[in-house]
Amino acid sequence: MKKPRICFLALNAYPTIAGTPEARVGGAEVQQLILARYLVKQGHEVFFVTRDHGQPEAVVIDGITVLRSFRSHAGLPYVRFFHPRWTAIWKALLRADADVFYQRCAGMETGLLAMFCSRYRKKFVFASASDADFDIRHPMIPTWRDRLLFGYGLRRAAAIIAQTETQRALLRNNYALDAQVIPNCWEERPSTIPRGTRQGYVLWVSTLRTWKRPELFVELARSLPEVRFVMAGGPALGKEDLYEEIANASRSLKNLSFEGFVPFGKIDSLYENAALLVNTSLPIEGFPNTFLQAWSHGIPVVSFFDPDGVIKRRQLGIAADTFVSMRDSVISLTHDSGLYEKCQKNVLEYFAGHHHVSIIGPRYENVFSDLWTG
Repeated sequence: MKKPRICFLALNAYPTIAGTPEARVGGAEVQQLILARYLVKQGHEVFFVTRDHGQPEAVVIDGITVLRSFRSHAGLPYVRFFHPRWTAIWKALLRADADVFYQRCAGMETGLLAMFCSRYRKKFVFASASDADFDIRHPMIPTWRDRLLFGYGLRRAAAIIAQTETQRALLRNNYALDAQVIPNCWEERPSTIPRGTRQGYVLWVSTLRTWKRPELFVELARSLPEVRFVMAGGPALGKEDLYEEIANASRSLKNLSFEGFVPFGKIDSLYENAALLVNTSLPIEGFPNTFLQAWSHGIPVVSFFDPDGVIKRRQLGIAADTFVSMRDSVISLTHDSGLYEKCQKNVLEYFAGHHHVSIIGPRYENVFSDLWTG
C-alpha cells in the first residue's frame, strides 16, 4: 500500500544527517533524524530541506533525500531574507513534492511553510522543540518579523505536536490552540545490564549556551573535589566567549575534564562510564535528548528542569530546585547504593516503555497518514 511522502523542513539538519564534524548539532535535528530513519524503514519516501553546506543539490543519505536550499551568508543584507533564502527554500519544497510536510522549532520557517502548503493544498505538521516555542514572549525568536511569521504559521498548521503536557497547556493558554502530545524518542534499546555505574563520573553534555548555565556545572565540580566530573559541548553560534570562559575555568580543576565538542556519533561513549547526568539549564527546555541517552544506559539524572515532573514522579534521579540541593543530590546518589540502584531500575523500565522509536514512530505515522487521507 502506498504511503505518504514526508518532507522535513529542517534548515540546520545537514551536519547531523551527514555526520560532518560541526558543532551546531541540536536536539531538534537529532529527533528529526531518528524519526526520518524510522519512516524510511516503514517504506516512506523521506526528504529533508536544509541549508547549503557545499553538498550536491540533492544527495541520498541512509535512504533520506536531502535537498539543499541557501548558503547562510549568501545575498545582500535585508534583501537576502527574500532571495536567496525564501526563494531557495520554496524551490526545494517544490522539488520534494511531498504529501505531508513537517517542521520543528518556532521560527520564520513555520510561516513560510504555511504559505507554501496553502498555495499547493498540502498539509503540514508543526512540532515544538522546547517550552519556549509556545511562550508568547518568544524568547528564542530574535526579530519581530520572525515572531509574526511564526504566529501566522502556527495557526495554520494542520496538526501540532507537543513534547509534554506542559507545552500543550502553554499552547492552549497563549494561542487558544490544541496539540497532540508525543514524547521524544531514541533509537538505542536499553541494556538489560546498566552500563552506568555508581563509581563513574558525573557528566554534563550540551552545546554551551547562556541559558544552559554551564558555569553552574563548573561550580558543582569545584564544590565536590572528591567526585570526578566530565563536561562535553561545543560553542553555540555567537557564544565563543562563553565557551572559552568555561574551558579556562575547567582547567583550574583537577577533578573536571573538559572534552569540548564531541561529534554526535561519538558522544555515546561518554555515557558508558558515567554515574550521573547533570542538567543545569533554565526551565525552558523541551525534553532533552541527553535524558534519553542517559536513561538508555541506566544512568539517573539530576536536573533543575523536570519535564512534566517525570523525574520526581517516577524517581528517575532527583529534581533539584537550588544549587545546594543539586550538590546534595549528587552526593546522595553517588554514596547511597540502594537509592542509586532503585533509580537505575526505574530509569530502564521507564525508557523502554515510553521513548523507544518503535513506540513513538507509529504515533507519528498515524498523524501523517490521517492528514494525507483526510
